[in-house]
Amino acid sequence: MVTPRVADLMAGEWQEHARFPGIYMKGLLTSEDNPLASVNVVQVPPSGVIGRHRHAQQLETVWIITGEAILTLDQTDVHLRDGQIIAIPIGLEHALRNEGNTPLELLTFFTPPLS
Repeated sequence: MVTPRVADLMAGEWQEHARFPGIYMKGLLTSEDNPLASVNVVQVPPSGVIGRHRHAQQLETVWIITGEAILTLDQTDVHLRDGQIIAIPIGLEHALRNEGNTPLELLTFFTPPLS
């Protein structure tokens, strides 16, 4: 029996996101930990933006750890704050911007996992 790996939000180094300059992330769980999902923590600075994009094969679930954001789903803006969670359907174009004065931190869950 394999012992599950414990992921620590406070451990590890922040890495700049490959597609979104100024956005930082840490991979917490990968397909090696869970063949059905991957989990990342993402940090968005004040006024920072994750530009419009879509995931052709993954449902993305976003949980706001701390901060407030505007999540644009196609043409609709949704205000999110600490403790709220939302599932973004496969293929739906979306973007996010930090609306607060402090860094926004969120967890992203991708099902199936990002590869």
